[in-house]
Amino acid sequence: MDWMEQEQERGITITSAATTCAWNDHRINIIDTPGHVDFTLEVERSLRVLDGAVAVFDGVAGVEPQTETVWRQADKYNVPRMCFLNKMDRTGADFYFCVDTIIKQLGSTPAILQLPIGSEVRKKYICASARREAT
Repeated sequence: MDWMEQEQERGITITSAATTCAWNDHRINIIDTPGHVDFTLEVERSLRVLDGAVAVFDGVAGVEPQTETVWRQADKYNVPRMCFLNKMDRTGADFYFCVDTIIKQLGSTPAILQLPIGSEVRKKYICASARREAT
């Protein structure tokens, strides 16, 4: 959704952008917001109208300072969240470290729905923990 040339060059979102998709009888509106500290107000404006959010975490870094800021903003507006750990194929990616930072730094207790099997670039399979079987 990053359509601006500067966004594409830098690999970051600068302005919020919206798109819509359908699922069964539901219309889902998705708003992509900036994650960089310079655009905190842009994120806050979006959080005021959201019914839910997906918080994206770096698989190597875990919770970062700006993550904490946005998390607190979401708390302020009572926005329910789900977490997505990105870049899990990178060297140094650590699922359990990321989960630990979410617990300790954000004071949240995530319900883990999927577990990675393997490490870094060799990680090929996901275990659906609710079914307790590898797929």
